[in-house]
Amino acid sequence: MGNGGGGLTLVLVDGLRLPGAGINQTAPDPSAIPPSAIERVEVVADGASSIYGSDAVAGVVNFILRKNVDGVETAGRVGFGDGYRTYNGSILAGKKWDTGSILADYEYSQNTSVNGTERDYFGMKTLSTLCSPANVTVNGVIYGLSATGARAGVPNQCDINKANDLYPAQHRHQGLVSIRQELGSGIEVHARTLYSARELRSRQAISGGNVASGGLNLTVTGGPFYNAVVASGVPAGPQQVTYNPSNDLGATVKNRISTETWSTNAGIGADLGGGWRGAIDLNYGRERDDITQRGIDQALVTSLVNAGTYNPYGIGAANDPALVQRVGNYRTRYFGQQEVKEAIAKVDGSLFSLPGGAVKAAVGGSLREERFYANTDTGPDGGAIQTEALGKRKSYSAYGELFVPIFGETNATTAFQALDVSLSARYDHYNDVGGTTNPKIGVNWTPVRGLVLHGSYGTSFHAPSLADAGTAIDTRVIRFADFTGSTTPGAYSIILAGGNRLEPETATTWSLGADFKPAFLPGFKLTATYFNIDYKNVITFPGFNPVSEPNNPLFDPYRTYAPSVAQVLAATNGIRHDGLSYPDVAALPTAIYDLRRQNFARQKIDGLDFDVGYARSTSAGDFNVGASGTWLWGFDQQINGSDVVTSRLRTGYAINFKARGRVAYANGPVDGAIFVNYINKYRNVVDNSRVKANTTVDLHLGLKLPLGNIVEDPQITVDVTNLFDKDPPFFYDASTSAYGFDPANASALGRIVSVGLRGKF
Repeated sequence: MGNGGGGLTLVLVDGLRLPGAGINQTAPDPSAIPPSAIERVEVVADGASSIYGSDAVAGVVNFILRKNVDGVETAGRVGFGDGYRTYNGSILAGKKWDTGSILADYEYSQNTSVNGTERDYFGMKTLSTLCSPANVTVNGVIYGLSATGARAGVPNQCDINKANDLYPAQHRHQGLVSIRQELGSGIEVHARTLYSARELRSRQAISGGNVASGGLNLTVTGGPFYNAVVASGVPAGPQQVTYNPSNDLGATVKNRISTETWSTNAGIGADLGGGWRGAIDLNYGRERDDITQRGIDQALVTSLVNAGTYNPYGIGAANDPALVQRVGNYRTRYFGQQEVKEAIAKVDGSLFSLPGGAVKAAVGGSLREERFYANTDTGPDGGAIQTEALGKRKSYSAYGELFVPIFGETNATTAFQALDVSLSARYDHYNDVGGTTNPKIGVNWTPVRGLVLHGSYGTSFHAPSLADAGTAIDTRVIRFADFTGSTTPGAYSIILAGGNRLEPETATTWSLGADFKPAFLPGFKLTATYFNIDYKNVITFPGFNPVSEPNNPLFDPYRTYAPSVAQVLAATNGIRHDGLSYPDVAALPTAIYDLRRQNFARQKIDGLDFDVGYARSTSAGDFNVGASGTWLWGFDQQINGSDVVTSRLRTGYAINFKARGRVAYANGPVDGAIFVNYINKYRNVVDNSRVKANTTVDLHLGLKLPLGNIVEDPQITVDVTNLFDKDPPFFYDASTSAYGFDPANASALGRIVSVGLRGKF
């Protein structure tokens, strides 16, 4: 289905929840699951809160893990591209016996980073004046400094974001252990533990539009370095200096993110007699995230400049290495731990029989407890915790599901080869946001053989996450360079970011579709489903729109221009400051932008999911061609409190058409496939420019090796993504003032060639 607010799709592992991931959100990270351990992926493609509860507004993705393996499987892969390398290896071992099995899996993956200096299409739209050597403004005239003197009216300009990593370096260890055992009389116990540890490192330019990342504007009125600059041709008087410490500290700093995911469950299932079976599962998950963002000690460097002991000009005498080390010994560190505990019970079986088949029912319930703790500190390494946040939530639920086959094989008639109805409902109660009941009805009708028509209608909901609360650890005031066009030296704006007091999101969903597999054309299939979502109280950030669309009255509630002292103090009361902002400095900001999470809008989304294909086996080999994708027809948004409905369709938020085509062939030991990926053109709402459509081609080749006496099913594969090394479409990103690419809809990796080997023992 289409895009929407957070929590649209529920991610499960063997029907159980993973812990939330991140510092300021609670969506699970499915990449924590080792790919080598996945048996299949089950997808429910429409609203499913009537069975699964919160988060299943647009459906469910359930990763089913492997359990019955006898032997050892190994695989390895190496990939390379322009300035990029990736490595992956796995080993999976299992043992089966008559009444049970055990499995263990380990996987390691690693990749290098891709830096902006390695991609010529990436760069700032407007070069910055936050450079080294510095620019100095005196009496409204800007002077660009250089080793040979100062140039009046000719500022230094530079691309300070070019050295940013566009894709981080990372490595990950993953593992899985699972066991199942029958105890006799239809009783089986099972348990599994999944673990993942990942570390990401990315280089960030030491200076940028966000002053907190290292750049600084300050006034210098005297001292030995001031005197040297005056001697170079800059007039005497208060000097407004744009300071870039890259000559001292280097062009970039290294930020680090480490994550640790642990998910474990144990359960028992038993035959209850009469075709009924019951099961109880206990599930526990924990996610730890540790983030370090490097910068400079702005208060320290300001005091050193004022004392005349630190040179902020980038020319003249070099700074004392000991002072440089102190200035650079500064970081913001976030730590978060999320936990989920679940107890789930269910019973299912047949109630009675109708002419169309057995009426089946399922009932179940669950108890769940969630906990989200986070802390942060800013300053030199080893500093004490400065801010903490703790959220807890308890919930319980009960659900029922009924499957009624009205027509089936034994009573099929003209126009009713099959007809079944499914009914379900679920009640969830949260100790902090109350209770909700969500029903759903679904119908499958086969009027003629080879054609299935289906439809569903239901309601869904998404409880606001503990990371969205007003005490969220990312709630802060951020100082940026001025966004209003002010010409006042040192002018700045502030943004309020982080959590808020929120209500649950709710949705009404319905769908109509058809599956067509005609008998007169064996191998052909066509699946098409129309979906419609009416999504209310969507929890999201207002985005950058209150900043980038100053003349759009829709965003007036989220900004205050030329605020008074009282307005600034009220807006920032009790919130930590990232970067100097009032009352830390004398000057008031030019504007306040409230970009905290909100119950922001109502969204109405509709469109078509489709999959068409034809497969045929011949003496020359097996052929398969087809295409699948999503065609959005509408994506309307109405900001809460406004009567204006705005279409987000054909923007980066809701691209109207995405598809993937395939042509595959297999014959004996050889197989190959070509995939064509298409993303339609869309509008960049920041500057109203058109982003071109993007078409890339992927290639897969496989060869089974004649080593059957040594290794079972040995195979070598070659996979190429972006076969023709096509650059992403041109895109302007207002958050970084950079031209380049849209990371939400394109990749900076370019062509990647991967060679893999796998086999069984």
